[in-house]
Amino acid sequence: MGQVLQEMMQSNPRLMQRMNDVRDSLESNPIEILTVPSDKCPLRKCDGSGFIWIKDWSKRHEKNVMDECKKECDCYQQQRKQREIDKKLDLSGIPLIFSKATVQSFDTSLYKVTENRKIAEIAKKAAVNFVENYPIMKEHGKGLYLYSQVKGSGKTRLASSIANALIKLYAADIAFIKSADLISQVKKTFGSKETNAADVVATFRKVELLIVDDLALKGATSFEEGILYDVMDYRLENKMPTIFTSNVTIEGLENIYPGGRVNKRINKMAMEIYMPEESIRDVEADTENAEFEKILFGE
Repeated sequence: MGQVLQEMMQSNPRLMQRMNDVRDSLESNPIEILTVPSDKCPLRKCDGSGFIWIKDWSKRHEKNVMDECKKECDCYQQQRKQREIDKKLDLSGIPLIFSKATVQSFDTSLYKVTENRKIAEIAKKAAVNFVENYPIMKEHGKGLYLYSQVKGSGKTRLASSIANALIKLYAADIAFIKSADLISQVKKTFGSKETNAADVVATFRKVELLIVDDLALKGATSFEEGILYDVMDYRLENKMPTIFTSNVTIEGLENIYPGGRVNKRINKMAMEIYMPEESIRDVEADTENAEFEKILFGE
């Protein structure tokens, strides 16, 4: 067979030249990429799996040596980081309705009153700056206190937007919980053999960033005040940032938590940011419904 091939090559100079070119190429660069690039890879280097299959022709004659293997694509670490981000977003407790909310998409034009639009723009600027300067805020344990008396003014939406940004930009560990749920989770441990109140409290004390939504919706019992004080005192002493939303000013918290210890700690922990005294919930609902009307009834 070798004789036949040799005769063919001698009778066909072009074939001989191509064979020599292939041999020279393999000797100078024996690595061949077997993976077909795909648009599924953000860098278009692999097929989207995060790995690239290669063949090393220099090893093809070596015994008990694999001449094919896979290596990580440059996108692999990006994909791994994205999976971690997705997991953190799922575990954070951010309301599903705001899971895609961003600070930049916080639409201040939805407020009808000019003065309220200006207040919303200031709040949005504070949120953007908090995200951009999160390492500094984290170092000093400083958070935000988003306040307005009106429900539906955008407090929870803006807090969720900040949380989404911090997870994506800094891979921050975040717990987002309504104040009433924080207390109820502690109460659920009573009589439980699997967990205890201290374990639950420790979770909220030690998480990197805690977001407490709807703080002080009603008067608190001494037990509820004690739990909140325990969490806030630990976070203050250990410089751990916390974000709050509330319909009561920090000063007004003293009427909800008469012991006077909660509001004093929160005053040290968070910068008070005023939100517009105007609800945009109905405006957002009307806009969303209009989009669905197009689906149901056409243009």
